[in-house]
Amino acid sequence: MKMSKEKRALIAGMIGCLLYVIGDFLFAATGKSQSTESIGLMVKVAYLDMATWRMVVSIICGVLGTALYYIGFHQLWKLLKQRLTQPKQQKWVKLFQIAYLTGTVCWGYVHAMFMNVALIFKFTFEKYGDMQAAAEIANKVFYCNAAPLLAAYILCDVLLSVVMLVMIWKRMLPLKNTAQRILASFCNPIVFTGIVGNLFTLLPWPLDQIDHGTESAGHLLVLVLGLVLLQEKAKCGECKEAVQ
Repeated sequence: MKMSKEKRALIAGMIGCLLYVIGDFLFAATGKSQSTESIGLMVKVAYLDMATWRMVVSIICGVLGTALYYIGFHQLWKLLKQRLTQPKQQKWVKLFQIAYLTGTVCWGYVHAMFMNVALIFKFTFEKYGDMQAAAEIANKVFYCNAAPLLAAYILCDVLLSVVMLVMIWKRMLPLKNTAQRILASFCNPIVFTGIVGNLFTLLPWPLDQIDHGTESAGHLLVLVLGLVLLQEKAKCGECKEAVQ
């Protein structure tokens, strides 16, 4: 069976989000015996023990993932635009567009910035042997990037999650009953991370490490709702053909 262009685009976006998950895991996952201590806001002692290749591959995953992220979310925006044509609905479609375009512009940069902070800490310590000084330098680099990082988080994670929840509970998406709407409410980065991610942190190692990819997995689940929307569109098309 031939896959439609729309479905291919959504799946491409899901692969991009999966690359984000892999990148997050490579960046943040720690071994059972590794320290979980942090120095300042963004520097973990465990970075000193991590292989450099993990951070390099993580950056690559972030860059490639961003390109695929755009393909998938742009397709979902087009599906929403076709379905939600009333003026009160269109403002939410516009906010969705703002959220995913923010992600397209920022996520590759944000991902690389996190990796570079870790690399600066690691290489500075290796060169000079002063952990506190290395951490101070790395944290200062992070603080310089904090404003755009916070803006990206608010616009892409928080705004995207709010938009999806409104669309779900205002019945803008083709969900048949309350149970489906409750399940769909987990399909966004804030709720999925806040509930599912925190539950993973309560589990013993290594299961607790799965938490590191739940924010990106929340974005992937948004595109799963896109597949639901696409399936409904296909059904409507079949109904029109039957009537004709």
